[in-house]
Amino acid sequence: MASIWVLTQPADTSKQEAILADVITGVRGSKTSVCAIRSDTRDLVPLVEWSTSFDKRDPLPAGFYISFLQTLDEAQRKKANQNRLIMAEWVVDQQEWQWLVQDIEDLAPREF
Repeated sequence: MASIWVLTQPADTSKQEAILADVITGVRGSKTSVCAIRSDTRDLVPLVEWSTSFDKRDPLPAGFYISFLQTLDEAQRKKANQNRLIMAEWVVDQQEWQWLVQDIEDLAPREF
């Protein structure tokens, strides 16, 4: 059975990125972050964080956490037999934040 994975992206460089699967029980958002609550630890985990250190990027758009839930729902409905990764990304040529869904088998090893 396929899984949906979500890349965490903490702005604090002392925290490592992680990938979550099937452990998100809640989501909350603001202009600066979208966080998930893990069902296994009850920890709050940043899925994306914006800070003033990203001075060339706009803050997260209003309702970006709702966009995450819509993206997650769509990925779960379409998952079939493929493992998928959801991540927030600043899309340079469109100058906006977007949730991206990629098939894991299509990903090349790289640094996120």
